[in-house]
Amino acid sequence: MNSLQMNTLSMNAKPMDSLQINIALNEMTPEQVYDDIEAFFIVNNIDSQQRFKLMLCILESVNNVVQHCSEDAEIVTVMLQNHQDNIVIDILDNTKYVKLSAPKKCPEITQTNGRGLWIMEQWMDQIEKQATVLGTHLRLSMQKQPA
Repeated sequence: MNSLQMNTLSMNAKPMDSLQINIALNEMTPEQVYDDIEAFFIVNNIDSQQRFKLMLCILESVNNVVQHCSEDAEIVTVMLQNHQDNIVIDILDNTKYVKLSAPKKCPEITQTNGRGLWIMEQWMDQIEKQATVLGTHLRLSMQKQPA
């Protein structure tokens, strides 16, 4: 089934309250993750601009684990929750928690890191990051646009 068929089918599907994807970093492709999350957003009538922002922040978060913690990371769990007023995204991994702060202004193109954190800080309504017994938990939240 191609992406267009999946999107067409998804629009006729019943909304889901939540979705959990366990990403084995050495096995799953970004396309598989993208397709499942995109279908969840479409089924829940999330407008295209919000879908873009949410998807970019999710992919950036997972990429940060791969890029900065690849020696420790095994599985990243992405959980999406569709509430009446907002979308909540929990991203959990088994890496050691590192406290990071988003830059106050967008890093220059010559800097190798920081832009993803800055974008998340600009686009998300709420960001929480904390250590867990098993690793790191990142929670992103965005208010839904009125229909």
